Amino acid sequence: MKVKFYGARGSIPVCERDYQEFGGNTTCVMLTYANNDIAILDAGTGIRNLGKDLLAGGHQQYEDIFIGFSHFHWDHLQGFPFFLPAYDRRRHFTISAIGKGRHLKDLKSIFTTPMQSEYFPVSLDEMGATFYFHQPEVDSFTEEGKNVKTLKHHHPGGAYSYRIRDVDGRVLVFCTDIEHADGIDRWVVEFAKGADLLIHDAQYTPQELKQKKGWGHSSWEQAIEVAERAGVKRLALTHHDPDHNDAFLARVEKECQKRFPNCFLVRERMEIEL
Repeated sequence: MKVKFYGARGSIPVCERDYQEFGGNTTCVMLTYANNDIAILDAGTGIRNLGKDLLAGGHQQYEDIFIGFSHFHWDHLQGFPFFLPAYDRRRHFTISAIGKGRHLKDLKSIFTTPMQSEYFPVSLDEMGATFYFHQPEVDSFTEEGKNVKTLKHHHPGGAYSYRIRDVDGRVLVFCTDIEHADGIDRWVVEFAKGADLLIHDAQYTPQELKQKKGWGHSSWEQAIEVAERAGVKRLALTHHDPDHNDAFLARVEKECQKRFPNCFLVRERMEIEL
């Protein structure tokens, strides 16, 4: 399984000169399996470039392209109308909100509402591709040898971590937009146990976190503690604050690597093979 990051910014995209190394697009991650099928996690503004790359590379997967969502705040959804493969009538997408207790009355409406004519010139039904909206009240499922598990964690409005095991037994854990509140969430530690790669929210510094209680995010210090306690092999720190420029993030990365050497801050278009 390969993991490619198309967006690592949190809250809102940024495009200033000092934000080019780590990138300014919001959360979007592409997984590529051994058979070259892909899956996508979240559809922040990074999904626009993901779609362009798929078309430029002649990507031939037309059936069962999975797009899983941690939650549906704007920064994890707003790139979807600009995802060019969704305008291809040959393609079929599964839009998925797996997990018990999501309390979504109508998953499809989350996409149709912001694409009404008042907000966007093309409606969801006019895009072209076929969309299947998948909202099972289950915490896990297995398909073609791949296993996907979810865990609800603390975030305003609710959010879910994903644990994905491929056919070769490699494990990715995607845990963004999480607030550990009073102490590290032990269920998240258990969920991440032994992962080959943990992608974890690290929007704030430990000092900033003291002023951001209730905002729904973690510090890099908390992310490292989860990685240490879970015994993960590698840690990817993501959801960078829009006020943290390249120089700031580079200093944070050096500080993090002093404590957990096998960690890094995510950069756009970075690719990791598990």
